[in-house]
Amino acid sequence: MRKWMIGILSVAVVAGYVMFSEILKEGNTSDLAVTESFRHIDDLATRSPVVIVGKVSSHPRSFEYHSVTFFESDIHVQRVYRDVSHELKQTDTIPLLQNDMEEDPLVRRGENVLLYLQKYEGPVIEHAYRIVGLQQGHFKVNRAGTLTSVGESNLYQESGRSADLSKLEALLKDNPYMAEQNDVMTDEDIEAFNETQERLLEESQ
Repeated sequence: MRKWMIGILSVAVVAGYVMFSEILKEGNTSDLAVTESFRHIDDLATRSPVVIVGKVSSHPRSFEYHSVTFFESDIHVQRVYRDVSHELKQTDTIPLLQNDMEEDPLVRRGENVLLYLQKYEGPVIEHAYRIVGLQQGHFKVNRAGTLTSVGESNLYQESGRSADLSKLEALLKDNPYMAEQNDVMTDEDIEAFNETQERLLEESQ
């Protein structure tokens, strides 16, 4: 029975992996909701190559790509706290790409926001940024510098950190950016993986 269960699970893993691989091959990156999720503000900081405070200077503009509605907003950069590419400067205006889903609530014109960002790479739009962790990396900033998460939870408070803009530089200094290493399997790797799983399934029968 145990071998039989292992075999069934192996087939499920293979099927899921193959489906995911096909999606990657098609370049289907239209759903921004498929993104990272963080348990600690330090983890969010280490995965964010760009961190800025800016003012939303436009209403979100909607457009469709492959029957999915996206929104583009203009963010006027007020301060660059981190930019590993050294391309941004204060007074720049950058486009922000969003979905307007529960995980990615839209920015609103006139808001001051703290955004943990990375460049968007995909077919939906050129030269835009997306929010790392979606709602987790999106904070409103009031006049006193207090950070309010747009989501139900606030990573600062959950991590025992002060949700105060004055503490941001120290946070980023303590948690330098680390690029995530994604090991992409080649076609040969996938074929070998499938053969191994098929063999295990046969042995379990």
